[in-house]
Amino acid sequence: MTPRRREIETLLLTSFAAVPLYATYAIGIMPLIIFHAVMAGIILRVAMGKSPELIPSSIMRQIAVLYVAFYLIDAAFLSRSAIAASTHLVLFIATYQPIESARVRNYAQRLLTTALIFVASIATSTHITIVLFVIAFGFLMFRQLMYVSHIETVAALGHEYAEPPSSRAAMFYLAGTAVVATMLFPVIPRVRNPFVQGMAGALANSTTGLSDAIDFNRERTITPDPAVVARVWMSPDAIPFFTPIRLRGAIYDRYWHNEWRQTASGFRELRPRKGTYQIAKPVGFHRTARVQQHLMSNTRLYLPVGTYALAGVQPLYEGPQSEALTTPPLRRSTDMLTVDVAMAREIEPLHPVEPATMNYPVTPAVAAMAREIVGQSTDPVAQASKIEAYLSSRFQYVANPAQIGHAMTVDQFLLKDHRGHCEYFAAGMVALLTALDVPARIAGGFYGGQFNPLTGYFVIRREDAHAWVEVWTGNRWTTFDPTPVALRPGMSPTGFVRSYANAIGESITYYWDRYVLTFGLTDQINMLTNTIASAREAMQKARVKLSQQAAAMKSPQFIGLVLLVAAAGALLISVNSRRRPVFDLLAAHLRTLGIDVGPAMTMEEALAQLRAMHPEAANTLAPLVALYEEERFGAKADARRRREIRQRLAELRA
Repeated sequence: MTPRRREIETLLLTSFAAVPLYATYAIGIMPLIIFHAVMAGIILRVAMGKSPELIPSSIMRQIAVLYVAFYLIDAAFLSRSAIAASTHLVLFIATYQPIESARVRNYAQRLLTTALIFVASIATSTHITIVLFVIAFGFLMFRQLMYVSHIETVAALGHEYAEPPSSRAAMFYLAGTAVVATMLFPVIPRVRNPFVQGMAGALANSTTGLSDAIDFNRERTITPDPAVVARVWMSPDAIPFFTPIRLRGAIYDRYWHNEWRQTASGFRELRPRKGTYQIAKPVGFHRTARVQQHLMSNTRLYLPVGTYALAGVQPLYEGPQSEALTTPPLRRSTDMLTVDVAMAREIEPLHPVEPATMNYPVTPAVAAMAREIVGQSTDPVAQASKIEAYLSSRFQYVANPAQIGHAMTVDQFLLKDHRGHCEYFAAGMVALLTALDVPARIAGGFYGGQFNPLTGYFVIRREDAHAWVEVWTGNRWTTFDPTPVALRPGMSPTGFVRSYANAIGESITYYWDRYVLTFGLTDQINMLTNTIASAREAMQKARVKLSQQAAAMKSPQFIGLVLLVAAAGALLISVNSRRRPVFDLLAAHLRTLGIDVGPAMTMEEALAQLRAMHPEAANTLAPLVALYEEERFGAKADARRRREIRQRLAELRA
């Protein structure tokens, strides 16, 4: 790679290191735009074969001196954050160093600055796609580090030599680092970052379930947000009865100047019994579920409609609004709270309740409309059912209230426009029931939930925010929903392939959230405890097995088997010992011919003596001696030769 291409790659790597900062909002967008604009200008000059001095180095040095004072102003008044101001400083240094490199060699320092920008980027990133960024950055950084090693070696030796290929080596180092990091990840101590706790999406949109009030004095806006709010596990026998899921978190039971508000109640700490909080009385069919959720900014719990008891959270408060349940915030904004809930088809308050009719100012036109819809019905359930059916069939649903184009009162929705989104449908039904003196209120939260067949849970997202109605039927609040069923959140059809693709993506995100982002000290303690327990269990099983084997070794059957094996071994040794070596057989045959083979005599010497005394016998025995020497001194033992010698000697003796 030429020096120019190497320099361009270095500049691109520095620019690339800051890309995630656009998504994390750790610093403002404008400093990032200025940084990348300056870097783009430097890259363009280098590509054209010019010096990287986009700004003369003398001027940059003066700016660097002035930036020391600007850093203090930035931290105290502009960014109001030491982290953001320090990140701005590092970005400035990253633009200063390439210009300074025309005068001094600072390649290693530039890579250090790039690494600092990289740390700032990943420290504020929580999405799983950051893994791809880390892999790409790691590969390029390893290439640059090997080049630094090359130029330092050249400087030390005093002469140039060819730069070795770096791509394959960079991949090797990257793979090794990934393996080591994966092995160390579960055991590295978890220390809370007091400055950067991860970035969560804003809650500025006026989405039902996330806002403290429903204000119809201004245009309502909803921006689809796929961020996960909660995951809900249910047993198969509970799914038909408790789905589509409704996670209720807010009750709007007070009206004031075209605004629906929650009644303030103050905080009251609830007391658990054996770790379980009882919040209502169950009626009829009941089942359990597990809800895992990210706490919103108000730390409010969003629980399935019909929840009468819950466990897994401590402490638990009722408030600050009526029937709202809250818990202290978690340590990090990325942490998730897991709650076990018990649900019933119907629930009743723990204590007697005398709900009042909503204080909505009913006009004669709205009252007449209500009486016309319900006809002769006097039962609250029948009246609510007729109003629910009327609104869902006669009124037009608008998914995004911004399409209406103007602020609209509830009376205008009922009497004139006849179109709106779920908040208008719910408020309109409450207004009509109020005209009939039926206690009713708006409930806010989330509706629907997309089932993930790979992991067996329902996913609730912020875009599933919804509003519905609760009607007092004499002894309990009963749910009604005037929004057309097909137009409620999560009701849009999806194809088979898309459903499974979404399920795979959601599963990956879940495991990333659970076992990477939120893997903390408690998980490490549990892992250590489970490891110790597994080791103890394995040792206990080994001891039991050894005890069983020791007891079996004392049995008569085992002792008899050992004696039988020992006898067989002794017999085999005896047979082998009686099987005389070939040398001894040849020596015995020579002894019958008058040749005494001594311990220091070879077969060749004995055969020579035999030729002198009995030439004919020597000629007969010579081939056997040759076979013996081949077998005895050959590179590989040959049992076939030994058998042939024994057989021919037996024939000679016969």
